Amino acid sequence: MKMTALEKHFVNRPARSTRLAQRAMGLLRHITPAAGWRYLDVGCGVGFAATAIAAATNLEVTGVDVDPKQIDAAQKGATRPNLHFRVMDATRLDFRDGEFDIVATSMATHHIPNWERALAEMVRVLRTGGYLIYSDLVFPSWLAKAARRFIRFVGFPSAGALHSLAAQAGLAKVYEAQESDRVDVIWLKSA
Repeated sequence: MKMTALEKHFVNRPARSTRLAQRAMGLLRHITPAAGWRYLDVGCGVGFAATAIAAATNLEVTGVDVDPKQIDAAQKGATRPNLHFRVMDATRLDFRDGEFDIVATSMATHHIPNWERALAEMVRVLRTGGYLIYSDLVFPSWLAKAARRFIRFVGFPSAGALHSLAAQAGLAKVYEAQESDRVDVIWLKSA
């Protein structure tokens, strides 16, 4: 789902973008990526996190977002050879199965009405032995279920649904931290 101009105003603020980039870097420290690994940032927005990771690591970083204006803004700051941005819908990722060593998403799935399909796509493009890094808002199951009936243009991930989908996809939890309405999880994609 493309955000409104008002949402972009709040989401793209430099202070917020910097915090998200710092969180992404912090989560990456829970695993040991090898030089040359391919990293996909799903719902990258204007690319702050992807740019920070490309600058601080030897990873090949690709950021995708459904909004061409967000990607245009991201590409303006993409001066590194290991950093690329593409317009792409998270529910239909245009990559081969198992193409990435790390797939990350931060504060994006709650903007996607069919967030479950987006998560399945992230798992599909992740190689066996790779890591899925997920950071977003989570809602109590009862609230997510009720809200989906009335508000169909956003996603309502719940911790229960998230962990159930991860287990069904063969993901093993490596790390988890939860703050009231937000969860950070890293999963390893097992065989």
